[in-house]
Amino acid sequence: MRLEKLWMAALLVACTVTAVGVWTRGAAPASSGASAEPPSPLAGFRAGSPAIAVITVDGMILEEEGGGGFGGGGNASARQMLRLLGRLRRDPPKALILRINSPGGSAAASQAIHDEILRLKRDKRVKVVAVMGDVCASGGYMIAAAADRIVANPATLTGSIGVIMHLANYEGLMGKVGVRSVTIKAGRLKDMGAPDRLMTREERRILQSIVDDSYALFLEAVATGRGWPVARVRPLAEGRIYTGRQAKAVGLVDELGTYEAAVVAARRLAGLPASEQPDEVNGEDWQRLFHLLSQRADPLAALAGSRTALLSAAYDRVPLMVLE
Repeated sequence: MRLEKLWMAALLVACTVTAVGVWTRGAAPASSGASAEPPSPLAGFRAGSPAIAVITVDGMILEEEGGGGFGGGGNASARQMLRLLGRLRRDPPKALILRINSPGGSAAASQAIHDEILRLKRDKRVKVVAVMGDVCASGGYMIAAAADRIVANPATLTGSIGVIMHLANYEGLMGKVGVRSVTIKAGRLKDMGAPDRLMTREERRILQSIVDDSYALFLEAVATGRGWPVARVRPLAEGRIYTGRQAKAVGLVDELGTYEAAVVAARRLAGLPASEQPDEVNGEDWQRLFHLLSQRADPLAALAGSRTALLSAAYDRVPLMVLE
């Protein structure tokens, strides 16, 4: 903790010094004949998006934030994911790699992320590659289906294309212990699915129609992503899971491999050289800066020689972190 405070103090001092230098001296004119400034040790750091951006989707996909997710473990927040994709829309990379390790989650949240990825591809011409981890199923596969290319490990568990609504009924148990439920409602179907009584045929029909409509949206998302008619997706969308190798055999996955294979595919799709390295996109760009500084033998010299990168981080990113 003490070391982190020292790092932050040094960083703030360097930002202040470089800012004062810019305000008082300004940039040297190009015709002054002065020697060119040597390359900054942090030349690779950019406040904007890299050529190949990486977003990690980790955990259950839910609407709200909580428990990490998107690289931090726990639940994956659709709100956070949409925020990151919004940043990429403002400063689009050439390619985006989605590292997905998720069993699925909220249908609405998964659909929102899927649609935003399609907009990023359509409006900004970003090439998208999805790479699956241990699990990429249900809503996780819906997100992957928005990619231009899907890479999976042979042992990945994927698929589970389907929708489920699970409701409990404990009317019999309540009767055995002598507990009765009293419901006061306005609206005939307001207590539809209540656990203290059996579901009526009308209620079952309504709930089934909701599940069927969500299922149709899922089928359309997969069909669009794979470039198939819906009729080809339907036999594969029985809710069953596949290994990565099985998914490759039926066409739900494009190639077998690891994260490195996804990087190669992203470079190829975007027409980038083999030297182009991917960079994780997250809400804490100071972490990227600290990581780069930790790789330098003389971090203070790196700070002093990185005026542009530091000012960009200080003025562009700190308000984002504070306001978020």
